[in-house]
Amino acid sequence: MKYSILENINSPKDLKGLSKNEISLLAEEIRSFLIETVERQGGHLASNLGVVELTLAIHSVFDSPKDHIIFDVGHQSYVHKLITGRREAFSELRVPGGLSGFTKRDESAHDPFGAGHSSTSLSAALGFAESDNMKGINAHTVCVIGDGAYTGGMIHEALNNCRPELPLVIVLNENGMSISPNKGSFASYISRVRVSRKYIRLKRGANNLLALIPLIGIPLRKFFAFTRDRIKNILYSTNYFEELGLYYIGPIDGNDYTKLEQALTRAKELSKTVVVHIKTQKGKGYTPAEASPVSYHSVSGRGKGETYGTVFARELISIAMEDERIVGITAAMGTGTGLDQFAKELPKRYFDVGIAEPHALTFAAGLAASGMIPFVTVYSTFLQRAYDSVLHDVALQRLPVKIMIDRAGLALGDGATHHGIFDVSFLSAIPGITLIAPISYNSLKDAIRIAARADYPVAIRYPNAEENTELLTHFSPIEKDGILAPLADFDISVPPRYIFVTYGKISEKVMQAKRILEQQGVLSGIIILQMLKPYDNAANKIFGIVSEAEKTVLVEEGIKSGGAMQNLMTELVSRGLDLSRVKVEISAIDDNFASPDKVCDLYDYVGLSPEKLAGRMIKNDT
Repeated sequence: MKYSILENINSPKDLKGLSKNEISLLAEEIRSFLIETVERQGGHLASNLGVVELTLAIHSVFDSPKDHIIFDVGHQSYVHKLITGRREAFSELRVPGGLSGFTKRDESAHDPFGAGHSSTSLSAALGFAESDNMKGINAHTVCVIGDGAYTGGMIHEALNNCRPELPLVIVLNENGMSISPNKGSFASYISRVRVSRKYIRLKRGANNLLALIPLIGIPLRKFFAFTRDRIKNILYSTNYFEELGLYYIGPIDGNDYTKLEQALTRAKELSKTVVVHIKTQKGKGYTPAEASPVSYHSVSGRGKGETYGTVFARELISIAMEDERIVGITAAMGTGTGLDQFAKELPKRYFDVGIAEPHALTFAAGLAASGMIPFVTVYSTFLQRAYDSVLHDVALQRLPVKIMIDRAGLALGDGATHHGIFDVSFLSAIPGITLIAPISYNSLKDAIRIAARADYPVAIRYPNAEENTELLTHFSPIEKDGILAPLADFDISVPPRYIFVTYGKISEKVMQAKRILEQQGVLSGIIILQMLKPYDNAANKIFGIVSEAEKTVLVEEGIKSGGAMQNLMTELVSRGLDLSRVKVEISAIDDNFASPDKVCDLYDYVGLSPEKLAGRMIKNDT
């Protein structure tokens, strides 16, 4: 398709002279561009199709980057990126070092605040607005929040601190969805919020008329404001935002450019904190996405069959049929984690708490303390948000909560905000948690059943991937009948000179490194751990093998500091491993967010490519 208008939009200023008809044509071109690009590259499609008119209206009314435009999560910022000079970069969308799928400060001056996680936008926007106020800067801050983000507690903490006199525009985009349909009381409330347009017009007219009456106009306006509020509460009911002292406009058709422009212009003129409540259709303009917004929320660009997530869901359903105490909990990720299948089979034992990870873990702790067996399924990157709940409410009380950690490892498409590389390190620092990294579907099933029986907290981590059947062919447990025992691809009675010790999906890169060494005439072996923590247990199992080697490289697709391999090395040394005779090195992500500034192989960037792993093994070899 020829993008005759879009090709001439290189900054928000280029929107200012367009007619309404040209804006409408531009919206069509943007939707076509997004469908073509995202279906090729992968990314968030339905959410961006829904905010085309909204983004165009915001940039037409406000002046970025002088005015700060902040998108919650940032996954719906593709249109914003298109019209702020990044159109050509979409050929590298979601490629490591290419155009981020989220807002990113070092990518453009039009991205004042980076995102990737939900419900942070209003706190950040409030910071910009207060800063401008203290500096005497005449600028507006616009905060675009999807209704799903309102299930996150940070939004309400920020609302509690919003001052009515700040030039802050809060756009509440209601589409009934985060990824899956929104859950909870507040989501239901948002869908019911209404203010009569006739009432709003009457309020504006009366205020203007009363202000013109000499001497008594202002007192009368205050009196009628008091009376008006009482009558409004009877006739129309009040709403949450106005009770907080914020000006409310809405609801507005969020896919009608003219109405949006009018509402945003009014909000700008007020120069106070205004909530503009809009309603958009997720997937707007693309029939498949309109019909299935959940499926088109994020497009992978490739098909995917059975994964660790689907196997987990099926096994959880199986054991839940055997034990009525088992419940499944997710924080707005039912579809992504596979728990939506659990919901279909056992709806009364399924809880989607919304985007509220701390609540999910403490809720699970309460269930566990009452005799239930809760399985909380959460992406690794989002578990970070629940750290205190894990430490204080779960581990400190030794409550048998089961934490299923999906998306473990590097997130090549979503980038730094979604890398699952910190969970092992921060969970390792918390006493009493058993940490498991199953390497196959069968070992995942074993881990789930072990966790269900355990009377202590258990965390099980796995990637968003299919199992590698080659591992099942070449590796065997180092113990007879050892469930979740370490695996080795060599005869442990005759260990090789060079040994890799690793766990999780990075094992595939390690296997490739072994082949590179073989081509150079260097023989090596691999040990794959599955039961990580307690680390003394893992160290006991492999100490005798590692102590016979000349060099061991401990490989981890996670942060080095406090990670599994650093803890394991400490345990090995405490058992008497002679580092003057046996060389031991750690290859992990070292003090790095794994966020390159140019297109590259991400594993190579963090030192975990097969070539770099092979090179590390024979470096300084004499």
